[in-house]
Amino acid sequence: MRKSQASTNRSPYYIATALILAVAVAPAFAASLKSIMSEMRDNTSSGKAVLANFDSASAKEIMQRYASEAQAASDMFAGQGGAKEKDLSSRFKQLAAMADAASQAPLNKASFRKAFAEVTSGCKSCHSAYK
Repeated sequence: MRKSQASTNRSPYYIATALILAVAVAPAFAASLKSIMSEMRDNTSSGKAVLANFDSASAKEIMQRYASEAQAASDMFAGQGGAKEKDLSSRFKQLAAMADAASQAPLNKASFRKAFAEVTSGCKSCHSAYK
């Protein structure tokens, strides 16, 4: 059985297309993750300010932002095959669930301090493992 000449000749084009897409998509992926990490860093600064002058509405908003940002990061890694990507997706998903649960609960200064410490500890665990 012979392969058709047309399918054999197309292989370099498929490979070239895949490489071009990889080169084009990888920087966008890195930029998106960098943007999410920057937003989380800003959110952490806001959380520290709320600890200094507690406001329950602001505390809830901070936890909602953590949940949203962590879910976005988890979604970026979901479905990727590598062990590192699966671990990162899982860690971000866990962080999103933790922050979401905190945002749903009534927050006073003590409960926010505890939730904030747990969330930032989750952040640190990734940085310790992957930075």
